Amino acid sequence: MKKHYFLLLALALVFGAKVFAQEWEQSYEWLYSDEEEFDLVKPYETSSGNIVVKTNHYYKCGWGDFYAPHPALRMFAADGTELAENLYFKPAYYGGSPHIIENKKGELYMMASYTPDHDYTSFNYFLNYDNPPDEGIYGLYKLDDQLNIVEAYEHHVKIDTSEYRDQQWEDVPLEQCGALVLIPPIVDDDKIVGAYMKTYSRCPTNPHGPDSLFVFRMDFEGNILDQQGFELPYMGSGGSCRHFLGRELLFKSENGYIFYCPFRFIDDENYFHVVYLDNNLNLLKVRPYRKPYPLSQYDNIMQGIKVKRSRHNTTYFTVELASNNPAKATDYDVRLYELDDNIDGTEPYIPSLQYITRTSEDLDWPCGIELLDDNSLYFAYTLNMGFWDNLDSWMMIERLTPDFDTISTLYYDHEGERIHSTASNILATSDGGLLLVYQSKNLDNTNQRWTTVTKFPAEAFVGIDEAHDNGLKVAVAYPNPGKDVLNIRTGLKEAWVEVYDLNGRLVHRQDITENVTAINTTDWSEGSYVWKVVAGTSTGSVTEAESGKWIKE
Repeated sequence: MKKHYFLLLALALVFGAKVFAQEWEQSYEWLYSDEEEFDLVKPYETSSGNIVVKTNHYYKCGWGDFYAPHPALRMFAADGTELAENLYFKPAYYGGSPHIIENKKGELYMMASYTPDHDYTSFNYFLNYDNPPDEGIYGLYKLDDQLNIVEAYEHHVKIDTSEYRDQQWEDVPLEQCGALVLIPPIVDDDKIVGAYMKTYSRCPTNPHGPDSLFVFRMDFEGNILDQQGFELPYMGSGGSCRHFLGRELLFKSENGYIFYCPFRFIDDENYFHVVYLDNNLNLLKVRPYRKPYPLSQYDNIMQGIKVKRSRHNTTYFTVELASNNPAKATDYDVRLYELDDNIDGTEPYIPSLQYITRTSEDLDWPCGIELLDDNSLYFAYTLNMGFWDNLDSWMMIERLTPDFDTISTLYYDHEGERIHSTASNILATSDGGLLLVYQSKNLDNTNQRWTTVTKFPAEAFVGIDEAHDNGLKVAVAYPNPGKDVLNIRTGLKEAWVEVYDLNGRLVHRQDITENVTAINTTDWSEGSYVWKVVAGTSTGSVTEAESGKWIKE
C-alpha cells in the first residue's frame, strides 16, 4: 500500500498550485490494481480532541473487481498528526464499517458485526455454499490509545434466513446469506442503544433484504439490559443493507428513539418508514415517509439518504433524487429537507417543513449535514460526480441558516487539474471547524486513487479571504475548456462577473442573479480568457472574489 501524507507547506511544495492550504490534510494514495486498499469513511472526534476515522479495508478477491471489506481505524491528533492505525481482520464476512463510541470516562470502544466461516478472498465470501453459516456475531470492543482491542464482549445471534436459488443462478453463491448488519449505535445516559438487522440472501427472483430489526440496550461491560425484535418486510439486498447502515439513522427523541429505515416495504414499495420506539425499546409506531414532495413527474429513485436530528424535534434529511426522465437519463439532484417527524403527526406520510435543491447537469450526491452551536448548518455534497472524463466536478460546503438561507458556499477539490473527487462525510468539530472525508481518482490514469481527510478551521467559513487562505474557492467556471457557453457558479450575492481577453480587454460583464450565471460565448474567438467574480461589500467597496483562466475551443 502506497501512502502519501500532505500537510500544510508540503501541499504547496508537492503540487505548487495553492499558495495557502487548509489547517491540515492527510491523503493516502492507492492503486485500483492493488491487492488491497482502504477508504476513510467517517470521522469521530473524541473527548480528548483526537480524530478517529472509521475505515473500510478491502481485499481484492478472485471474482471480477469485488472486494471483501474489513473494519479498520485510523487516529489523528487535533493537529493532523497520525497517531495510530489498526486493522481488525477475521476470516469472516463483516456487516459494514466499524462504529466508534465513548463512555463517560472518555474510554474508546468499537462496535462491529460479522458472520464467521466466510472466505474473504472469494466472491460472496463463502467457505461452504451448501452449508452456509447460521450464526452472526455483534461485539463491543474496548480500545487502548493505539486502537488495540483490550477487552471484547461478543453476542451470538441465530440467523434463520431463507435460501433460494433458481436454475439460472444455481452455480452462484448466495449473496451474504446469514449476514448480520449493525446499525451505528448511540450512547444515552452512559448506556449503548443500538440495533441490527438480519438479512436474507439476494437473488433475481427473491430480492429480499433485511427481514427483521432488533434493538438493544447494553452497558459498557457488554451486558444486554433490554432487547426487542420486530419483523419488518423490507425490500432491498443484503449488500445495500450493509451500505446504508453505515450511516447514522438512529436518534434519541422526546418519546424515546427514532430509526430512519432506508428501505421500502415489500407491500408498500412507494414508501420508506420511520420506526418509533419508547424508552424501553417497545415499538410505538411505524410511520411512512415518501419520496419527499414536491416531486416532478419524473422523480423516481431516492438514495444516498443521510439524516441529522435537530434541536427542536425535527430531522434534517438529505437525499439524492434520481429521475427516470427519458430526455435526461442521468438527472440526479441533491435535496435537503427538514422533516416534521413528530410521532403525533396525522398526515398520511411525514411532511417536510422546508427544502432546498442543489443540481447540476449530471450526477449529484449528498455528503452530510452537521449542526453548529448557533443552529446554523454545514451542508456538503458533490456536484457533477459522474464517472466520465469530460465532467467538471466540485465538492461543495455550504453554511446555512436554520431557515436554509445561504451564509456561504465554498468549493474544494484535490490538487491537480484532472483529479476528480467525491465527498463522503463531514464532521463539525468542537472548535467550530469542519472535517471533510473524500475519495479521488486521476481521470488520466483511473488506476490512481486517493482517500483523504481534511480539516478546515472555523475562520475558513467567515469571509472570502479566509476561504482562500484555507484552499477554498467561492466561485468556479465550467465547462473548461468549453465552446458556446461559460457558466459561473457561485453563492455570492451583490456580485458580477467580468471576462477579459489576454490583451486585457473587457469582453463581457454580467450581474450574478442566480447560483449559476450562463454566458453566451458563441461569437467569441477561440483561445484563452480570464474571468473574474467581483463582489460588493457593505461599505460600498468592491473586491475581486475569484478569478481563473477559461479556454474556448
